[in-house]
Amino acid sequence: MTPRFQPVHVFCVTVAALGAALLALVVALFPTHIGDFGTFAFWALAVSVLLGELLPLEIPRLSGDGEVTVSTMFSFALLLTAGLVPALVAQLGASAIQDLAARKPWWRIGFNMGQYAFTLVAAALVMTAVEGHQPPLSSTFGAGDLLAVGAAAGAFFVVNLILVTRATTYYEGTPLLTALRSDLIFSVSVGAVLLCFAPAVVTVLDFSPVLFPLLYAPLLAVYSSGRQAIRTARAEHQASHDSLTELPNRRWFREEVAAALAAPGSQRAAVLLVDLNRFKEVNDTLGHHHGDLVLRQVGPRLQAAFRKNDFVARLGGDEFAVFMPEVKDSGSAHSAVHRFQAALRTPIEADGITIELDASVGLAWYPDHGTDVDTLLQRADVAMYRAKDAQRSIVTYRPEDDYHSHARLALVSDLRRALNEDALLLHYQPQVDVRRDAPVGAEGLVRWDHPERGLLRPADFIELAEHTGLIKDLTYNVIELGLRDLRRWHDAGRDLSLSLNISARCLLDRTFPEEVARLLRERNMDGEWLTLELTESSLMADPAAAKATMDDLSQLGVSLAIDDFGTGYSSLAYLTQLPVKELKVDKSFVLGMNTDRRNVVIVKSTIELARNLALRTVAEGIEDAETLERLLEMGVELAQGFHLSKALPAADLAGWWDAHRANRPAVVLPTIALPDPLTANAYAA
Repeated sequence: MTPRFQPVHVFCVTVAALGAALLALVVALFPTHIGDFGTFAFWALAVSVLLGELLPLEIPRLSGDGEVTVSTMFSFALLLTAGLVPALVAQLGASAIQDLAARKPWWRIGFNMGQYAFTLVAAALVMTAVEGHQPPLSSTFGAGDLLAVGAAAGAFFVVNLILVTRATTYYEGTPLLTALRSDLIFSVSVGAVLLCFAPAVVTVLDFSPVLFPLLYAPLLAVYSSGRQAIRTARAEHQASHDSLTELPNRRWFREEVAAALAAPGSQRAAVLLVDLNRFKEVNDTLGHHHGDLVLRQVGPRLQAAFRKNDFVARLGGDEFAVFMPEVKDSGSAHSAVHRFQAALRTPIEADGITIELDASVGLAWYPDHGTDVDTLLQRADVAMYRAKDAQRSIVTYRPEDDYHSHARLALVSDLRRALNEDALLLHYQPQVDVRRDAPVGAEGLVRWDHPERGLLRPADFIELAEHTGLIKDLTYNVIELGLRDLRRWHDAGRDLSLSLNISARCLLDRTFPEEVARLLRERNMDGEWLTLELTESSLMADPAAAKATMDDLSQLGVSLAIDDFGTGYSSLAYLTQLPVKELKVDKSFVLGMNTDRRNVVIVKSTIELARNLALRTVAEGIEDAETLERLLEMGVELAQGFHLSKALPAADLAGWWDAHRANRPAVVLPTIALPDPLTANAYAA
């Protein structure tokens, strides 16, 4: 989020520079006498141009309130009666005064002056081409004059419309043609009509200047009635629209979608929920003012990405919704979302700060996923959060992702019962000291023996436990199971160590070390036989609280390890600031060593980093002898993977241990950890 020029700045500055050059050329080619600025007609029209800039007419329109500056009517009249240079002087001067009074940025002031230079010059050139001479024209208009005036007014209107609309679309990030089609009818019905009224202004000034002030009467009437109409329309508009983005609000969205779904013969439709990623950072870092400026620009970009008959609304905060009626397949929805994501790739400018965002979108189908608006919104919300978790642009709702479904609620009840009835169990994957080719420990991997669904793996219930608040109870249950088995092994003379992962919630719970100490006492186990593995993301959730908990665990003699090292985004500073004794090289790097040399570099660098910091290294995911040999050469200390052994039930691990300890030196390096309950990978093996 840094200040820099955007396309809108480049365009506006270019128009301003070319307009200045054009103005210099006009002064040289269109001779003007000082007397042209001293007439009553000039000053009457020049003052009218200024008033027209300062007091624009407000006219209600379908897409919101519209402002019309009547200054163009008077500057065009000046072109007809006094010539190009006087018209430019009046219009550019009035534009600069109004923009300065409104405290507009310099690039907008320059653009407005530049575009007025282009429009008046274009009108003068067309008039010259039709008439055969430069303006001014005679105040007694003939048929040929009216043709020239009409053509010049058309040139003025077209050039002004294109330049202003192009600048607006650059600023909002919307397509030019879409904006032109949206504004064309309003612009023709108001702006073009005012230009065509300019010859009447000239005629009144020439015939009887005393009547000129009467021209203000209808303008004042329109001004007054327009403001009253705007107030009435605004009150109605605010009841159904979001005041910030001018999009329909939540109430109107629900009413509109409910009516569409209730209509006879309603066809397949889509409801999309759009949520901006990292928007909270904008509010927290730059303030809500900048956040509001961002939302004002996101609304038009979202609307422009979808079809004309799609209904786009802002539900609140950074959350938007889209209803797409009569959609046969997902192609239209995905294409629209991709257009929106492409529009967001153009940084948003907010008070000189450029901000880059993207969005997560959840999609629910009518009638597949629901037949009423509330159900469709709820299920699109479920899909949207899965899109955030998976870092994908758009995700379609799946019943298995819905934590409020009947099946999920039943599974939550079953899991709560399983925790009370000791229905969880651990399988153990051996860890081997590769320097001595001797087994020294095992990592515990949780399983759930479900009475109806059989043996469930972590992917079936860990995320569920996390979302329902059962994760801490599950973690304590797993630690208790692991220490119970560890006690049995030690009583039988098997001096191995145990590895278990802990969740971020446990790490941030200041009572967690006390619970671990209690469990160790109950099994009469020393903390040195236990290693708890932590993910990098859990460390960074609240570094101060994490450090305090880790210090307390270290006081118990428990070793602490960083699991999946290298896959997070945290600073390496924690390796020196926290009581960490072990790094566990993520299996994705180990598995990729034979196919991508970059993975070899990452693994080797991790091992060297750990050695230099006096930390142990564990490599997981070893599936062949070649990988094991390469890791041994790199200096890794402990290894685990299918090549050594798959995860085994507790009884089978004892047999495996006995077979592989025969005639081996009894060397034990305490290295133990519990797979992270936050992720399926933590328990999967």
